[in-house]
Amino acid sequence: MVDVSSSMSGAPITALAEGYKAFIEAVQNDPLARKRAEISVITFGSSARVLVPFQEAQNLTPSEFVASGSTDMAGGINLALDELEARKAQFKAEHLEYFRPWWFLLTDGGPNPTGFDEAVRRLNQAESEKRVTVFAVGVGEGVNWDTLNKVGKERPPLKLNGLAFAEMFQWLSASLSSVSGSGNFGSDDASHQGQGEQIPLPPPGWGTVQ
Repeated sequence: MVDVSSSMSGAPITALAEGYKAFIEAVQNDPLARKRAEISVITFGSSARVLVPFQEAQNLTPSEFVASGSTDMAGGINLALDELEARKAQFKAEHLEYFRPWWFLLTDGGPNPTGFDEAVRRLNQAESEKRVTVFAVGVGEGVNWDTLNKVGKERPPLKLNGLAFAEMFQWLSASLSSVSGSGNFGSDDASHQGQGEQIPLPPPGWGTVQ
């Protein structure tokens, strides 16, 4: 989930696009991750939309991010949860095993209040039921940390060091590679207890805990 509200205009949105491009290159250079990892990108400004539908990492191409409007984080949360549940339903129908999904949120401010509390409760429930692993990242000096702390319950949010999007996405690629090389997955969410905590991840040198 990527915040593309108007406050992301200029250097932040440019650095975001370059970082995402670097992520694609890195994950496509890993022979397992490029086939095992499925990626989707949801953007939210005045409204939320699916910028990149779920697809194998090997099929990803760089995307254009356009900053405008307000911050409909609630719409982004609900849309992302809907997309995740639909994709998992497809896997289950085809009797395919999967890793617990990772939810990566980037934002540089505070959300529109409409619907936010309800959307966060839905996300918190999904996290507590081990249906998703949440990573929240704040960008810049305008982040509402009280709000961002509500998004994930298992780990505190991180503040991005400057505009180190490239370093953050390189870390994400390396982490996906670690998970892709693991056999720690199951046929349903109940079998994913502990997933993520059992797999060592590289330290996030691109951010600091808030």
